[in-house]
Amino acid sequence: MDNRQALGYMLLALKRLGYSKEEAKKIYREMYYLFDIYTEEEAEEKGFDWYRSIEE
Repeated sequence: MDNRQALGYMLLALKRLGYSKEEAKKIYREMYYLFDIYTEEEAEEKGFDWYRSIEE
């Protein structure tokens, strides 16, 4: 999957969850920035580490 496809999924999720355009823009910009600073492997590890930590 490329970045644009990942962004498409994210935008569809935000639409289904009822996010506003301004909220979606903020998340879109942050995600686009993160593509530049983390590798795919780093993003997967750090993202799921954070997710697991909030479930506890």
